[in-house]
Amino acid sequence: MSAEATAKRPSAAHTSLRQHVRRSVGRDRNPLCRPLDRAYSRLVAGLALTVLATLVVAAVAAVLVFGAEAHTAQQIARHRHTVTAVTTGPAQPDDQRAGSSRAHAPARWTYPAGPGAAGIPVPDGTLAGTAVPIGLDDAGNPVAAPKGTEQILSDAVLMGLGTVSVLGLGAESCFALRRRALERRAEASWEPAWEQVEPDWSGRR
Repeated sequence: MSAEATAKRPSAAHTSLRQHVRRSVGRDRNPLCRPLDRAYSRLVAGLALTVLATLVVAAVAAVLVFGAEAHTAQQIARHRHTVTAVTTGPAQPDDQRAGSSRAHAPARWTYPAGPGAAGIPVPDGTLAGTAVPIGLDDAGNPVAAPKGTEQILSDAVLMGLGTVSVLGLGAESCFALRRRALERRAEASWEPAWEQVEPDWSGRR
């Protein structure tokens, strides 16, 4: 086949999402439209709706996570009290490998609920007798600082992305399986249909 003939070959028609939607609800007036074509259009339209629903669910999940963690952080902050503890021993690195910056040291403190003592997180190299601010709950127990807004927002974004990934992968897998089934139906119905059409098309009877 010459290059000129190849260049003049018409490209395959592209069916837009709007056309798929019209066809899926039976509003396509094309007389060549087969039931199999309508089934495929319903599949495409269903995938589009599933993607939209996935984005909505992911957004709702992210908002719920943000709200829940923000509420938890507010509750922790409301019942968290900062006091000054004094280390009673040197810091011991959490990771024995060289270069670790996380460590704990034994410490004591006073609080209206009574004196307390425990290992508290301190910078590596902290010496005994060092004053270190710590947070206590209402009962006088050490409590970690609440999550900041950036960390809460990061958790919400990760939840949204995770939801999109899981639901999107499931939708894509279902779409691929259904499309493969429709393709097999199309291949199975092509030869019998061609046997009926070919004599009229070729003029051979």
